[in-house]
Amino acid sequence: MKDQPALYFQPTKVKINSVRWAWFGLACLLLGACNLFQPEQPGLPQARIVFVTPTPPGLMVLSEGQRFATQPTAQSTALAAPYFAGANEMGQVMVLEYHRIGYPEQRYQRTPANLRADLERLYQSGYYPVNFVDVIQGLPAVPPGKKPIALTFDDSDISQFHVLPDRTIDADSALGILLNFHHQHPTDWPTRATFFVLGNDSNNHYSIFGQSELAKEKIQVLVDLGMEVGSHTVSHADLSVATAERIYWELAVSQHVIEEMAPGYKVQTLSVPFGGFPFTLDFLKAGQWEELSYSYIGNAAAWGGPNVSPFDPTFEPYHVSRLEVTETSVDHWLTYFEQNPEAYYISDGDPNRVTFPQQVEIAAEK
Repeated sequence: MKDQPALYFQPTKVKINSVRWAWFGLACLLLGACNLFQPEQPGLPQARIVFVTPTPPGLMVLSEGQRFATQPTAQSTALAAPYFAGANEMGQVMVLEYHRIGYPEQRYQRTPANLRADLERLYQSGYYPVNFVDVIQGLPAVPPGKKPIALTFDDSDISQFHVLPDRTIDADSALGILLNFHHQHPTDWPTRATFFVLGNDSNNHYSIFGQSELAKEKIQVLVDLGMEVGSHTVSHADLSVATAERIYWELAVSQHVIEEMAPGYKVQTLSVPFGGFPFTLDFLKAGQWEELSYSYIGNAAAWGGPNVSPFDPTFEPYHVSRLEVTETSVDHWLTYFEQNPEAYYISDGDPNRVTFPQQVEIAAEK
């Protein structure tokens, strides 16, 4: 298939004088004959991302205006980059928490325009997207000089991944916005984000992005793009008041359902709904319900603000703080770290060492 034009492409108007009409007509005839042997190219609607021809049939293959080549993994990019001596890998890390994407702006709902503005400000400030699991694993793949930022989306609402009737992704959905931004900055903004989904086991999977017939394809698309899919339990249960059996069921079935939809994929992290932690974190680490066993290596809390570095001795992988995105919270913290750059995590580009400024204590003169 020929490359699609870039998004929001506007054709240029060209005037042709009468001397060139004959040549122009002949060229049109030849072009028309060639087009008889080309597959029909649908028009590119404004504010949409177009699917390319499915291969194999039924599997969604995405295109962002034009088909994008497979991107090198963030880890390979980081390993090839030079060591960055001005790093601070003991600085704080933000894990942003989004829910619905839509209008109007309100708690638990970010407008498409504001999500785009968030991404642009993060990009301009030198942040680099990572999956939540990367924070748990010590941020091994952040290029030198970059500041890691984890974008997370709870509840698997349809506004996060909405497929239109013509099998295009609504560019006002979270995934559409992320893919378009990646298309604009393919090297500096890879397709990384974490979606904590509700692992509905009722066979229609309606709670997984709201379109039951596309649930499996959507999960596979996210995995293929390099994004992370985590558990948000089966029924959005408050684990702080659930019985032990209910907790085991919620966490085992959720993980099982997601992994069944994307064969070979391993769900590694979760986000407890309502910030409701069970009376012991051991429930979150591993367990079993009937024949289904589960294990997780990290959990995202519902609040708490910026988190300590994963190399900080106080870092708790099953209680990682997040920043709930509101009209004021993102601006507050981005402004804070702009004014206090030494407080944020900056990668040295080398996953085999931890670099941070030396703290020098100067004794007061007597």
